[in-house]
Amino acid sequence: MQYLNSAFFARPITIVTVYSNTFYHPTIHEPSAILTLPNPAVIVSASRESPITQTRQVHLQCSNKTVCTATSTVRITSPTVANLFLVEKYAIGQTFARMGKVPEFELVSVGLGPVTDAVLPSHSEKVHSTDEQLWRKYRLYIDDFECDILEVFPTREMFVDGLHWLGDGSEPLD
Repeated sequence: MQYLNSAFFARPITIVTVYSNTFYHPTIHEPSAILTLPNPAVIVSASRESPITQTRQVHLQCSNKTVCTATSTVRITSPTVANLFLVEKYAIGQTFARMGKVPEFELVSVGLGPVTDAVLPSHSEKVHSTDEQLWRKYRLYIDDFECDILEVFPTREMFVDGLHWLGDGSEPLD
């Protein structure tokens, strides 16, 4: 999403983390525990029996304006993916690319207006809601890396008015 927004607005997109919480399961039968990084022993033990999960919300910003709020939950079940994502800090899309895999895509839901509580992940902070916003919820996955993502765009007008919507005085994009 960062690259698409950057190309659309012809401006850099910065990522501002709202929150990021990482957990691991010592065994499949034990409750999750907070994972404090770095923790090489947990990273190398990531497996289907001992998965690592992360919940995160970020704001994608362009010209100091939020163009997307993305809330994600990822499930990691291999040391290789855990190292790329948690240690080397690859973003979700970059992790798939680094693994040399094209993820499966499943569109779960889309909507206009406020995101309903039924769509919001249970861990997420409320996204500022307006009747103008556009949102989509989808799932990306390969073996050992599953991502549930909710993206909320503040208004459809940003896609119509482009740079003018950003408020930098430029003409709308054609």
